[in-house]
Amino acid sequence: WDHADIKAENPDLVVPAGQNIVVVRRTKGSSSTAGTTEYMKAACPASWTLDAGSVSNWPEGETTAVEGSGGMAAEIRKTPFAIGYLDAGHGQREGFAEVSLQNRNGNYLTTAEADIGQAGTQALAAGSSVIPADPTSDWSAVNVYNMPGDRTWPITLFSYFYVDKDLDAQGLDVDTQALLKAFLQYVLSEDGQTHAEQYGFVKLPAEVLTYNADTIASMVFTSTMTEFTRETSTQVGAGAGEYVLSTKRQSYDTVMHEPMAASLDELDAKVLALTKDMHSAAVAQLHGSGTTNPSKFFWHVMHLFKNQMMFPTHLTYRAIGSSSGMHEFVGSDNGNVPQNHFGSGDIPMSSSNFAALQFKMVHIPFAVGAIGIFHSVPAAENGGDDVKLDSCLLAKIFSRQIKTWDHADIKAENPDLVVPAGQNIVVVRRTKGSSSTAGTTEYMKAACPASWTLDAGSVSNWPEGETTAVEGSGGMAAEIRKTPFAIGYLDAGHGQREGFAEVSLQNRNGNYLTTAEADIGQAGTQALAAGSSVIPADPTSDWSAVNVYNMPGDRTWPITLFSYFYVDKDLDAQGLDVDTQALLKAFLQYVLSEDGQTHAEQYGFVKLPAEVLTYNADTIASMVFTSTMTEFTRETSTQVGAGAGEYVLSTKRQSYDTVMHEPMAASLDELDAKVLALTKDMHSAAVAQLHGSGTTNPSKFFWHVMHLFKNQMMFPTHLTYRAIGSSSGMHEFVGSDNGNVPQNHFGSGDIPMSSSNFAALQFKMVHIPFAVGAIGIFHSVPAAENGGDDVKLDSCLLAKIFSRQIKTWDHADIK
Repeated sequence: WDHADIKAENPDLVVPAGQNIVVVRRTKGSSSTAGTTEYMKAACPASWTLDAGSVSNWPEGETTAVEGSGGMAAEIRKTPFAIGYLDAGHGQREGFAEVSLQNRNGNYLTTAEADIGQAGTQALAAGSSVIPADPTSDWSAVNVYNMPGDRTWPITLFSYFYVDKDLDAQGLDVDTQALLKAFLQYVLSEDGQTHAEQYGFVKLPAEVLTYNADTIASMVFTSTMTEFTRETSTQVGAGAGEYVLSTKRQSYDTVMHEPMAASLDELDAKVLALTKDMHSAAVAQLHGSGTTNPSKFFWHVMHLFKNQMMFPTHLTYRAIGSSSGMHEFVGSDNGNVPQNHFGSGDIPMSSSNFAALQFKMVHIPFAVGAIGIFHSVPAAENGGDDVKLDSCLLAKIFSRQIKTWDHADIKAENPDLVVPAGQNIVVVRRTKGSSSTAGTTEYMKAACPASWTLDAGSVSNWPEGETTAVEGSGGMAAEIRKTPFAIGYLDAGHGQREGFAEVSLQNRNGNYLTTAEADIGQAGTQALAAGSSVIPADPTSDWSAVNVYNMPGDRTWPITLFSYFYVDKDLDAQGLDVDTQALLKAFLQYVLSEDGQTHAEQYGFVKLPAEVLTYNADTIASMVFTSTMTEFTRETSTQVGAGAGEYVLSTKRQSYDTVMHEPMAASLDELDAKVLALTKDMHSAAVAQLHGSGTTNPSKFFWHVMHLFKNQMMFPTHLTYRAIGSSSGMHEFVGSDNGNVPQNHFGSGDIPMSSSNFAALQFKMVHIPFAVGAIGIFHSVPAAENGGDDVKLDSCLLAKIFSRQIKTWDHADIK
């Protein structure tokens, strides 16, 4: 690391004299090896004289060979002064220091600072010949390494579809043609590219999307083929068409999931119980019940726990509603002995349930939610502005004291609102008890009691015959969507995902804002502000009157709710099994951790503010656990030896479910096909099929999209993708072992079709780039050794390091 060349570019780098650079490289072929070596060959051929490609002739005995990206990450993590290459997202998630690499424009930057998609834009810029104008050309020499641009990352790769240009000439089934076209278009759509991001890819730039659209438009499909359309919001009648991908459909898998999961749990327990040297023959258990809102989040966390533990566990959560969760936690039908280890609710424990407790309990708020007020007043009627209401106006509208949108009080706050004279306000409300009804009515009762004189709570005595009653949040959304000039209430995230117009509601500080503009967590911060008595200082107090409606703050949203854990304060006194105590503490702490709160966001909640997290930490610290209880720790990066401990939640473990998933999925597909084939008036007895194979990188993304397609189609389909590697995908697409007849309907690779495979084709094919990825260069030089700066390297220095021409970090060129 102290080589003169390194020192030349990093004058602040101070390392031990002659500090060896540990070069880490992949032992088997990989696209990251290909990207790194081919970039060095392209950018600095004089310095990289070794082979370039998915494997290379690395200097014998002078590098550390590892298997897979996991091996690369583990080696960089454990070895000081190492350098290696990884998919950019992987390296960033690991928190590794990244080399600031000089790009073609002479700028030093990391993948986190770069515009990854810019390489694709530059490849299609005017005058560029990088991407062929004809998508049927030989693309074997195409790459987007070292492209120009101030923020362009130099080691960028496309992932490609390999597709036959003329599907009609192949005599392919018309429904398979339609499926393939729909699949390609979805992957390249805004929704598809957003899904791709979730699997570590970068969205394609607009120029590449346009190129792809032209490519698909140039393909030849049978003239009798019917194209698929998409139903994302209800299209009555039209949405029931055969060639409609409808987000309103779900799959039979859902019906089968619970008994399958139960069977797997049983089998898992048997396998674990037979494993030698396990913790004990007993199974540690944790059970909870209550509100349905966080159920998927809780099941997710419990699944993680079960997979990551060394000894057998059984964790369950019953989604039965807040009130029922309270009832079981109090043990009202069980001699006042709790029927579960914890309860959960979107409202605090009621005063009557609290009075019935035979032990001290604590409330632990674990997430924040918001109820938004949404409407269907056409935007043109209000000059494109938000409809503004204060709490009293809202109360008068929902109680039908104000019945028309042109009422003087509404016009006073919305002077640009121009609606038909006497236009009725369609008030939509939930027919059964719900936390959203409770939040809305209790807010109006608290903020404007003079105008809201009806009942407040999960149900209310709405004006007879003057409102539209709907069941569930789905019913609320459907009614607002189909009915002009309606108003209703929904979980904020739900309403935003639907794209509904939202009322700009006046908060306590007099500011009008929507949930999208508000700081949802601020209500919790205000509730714990100095001088506030909203949240009791003692977590064992009666919280029945606690709410965070209409809290102060410039950006505070007025209809905000906590979701709570109900937990016994003294678990030792309950005589609870020590492992159950440890599981409960670990579960609470994980839900409140950064990882847990991030997971909660994925299920529609808002992260808790720091003040509430601190309050919760103090509450958990005040709880009494048996002194012999061993707490769980977490292994997120490899801890050799320690990570194998019994009380370690290790992200390095997976569950037996994974082994069983493929045959189970195949059985479900088979059963699904049988059920669909028996459905009357279906498209036909045949099953439309689509099959592909190739690179492993996008496999989870493709399986996700194929799962969506299977669920959303009216007639039976069978879509598969085999993750076998880019080269194997090419081989099967060309049909080298099949008389040069493709063995799949499409192929996929992280590299273009090789020239030899392209020459063997018996038909014209097109390349369709569907995602962009980046390879980053990461290192483990301690930050203190470089004054906290990035290590800077250009392509030639990098090539000399990886080829071991430069062997120390204090080389003059590096310095």
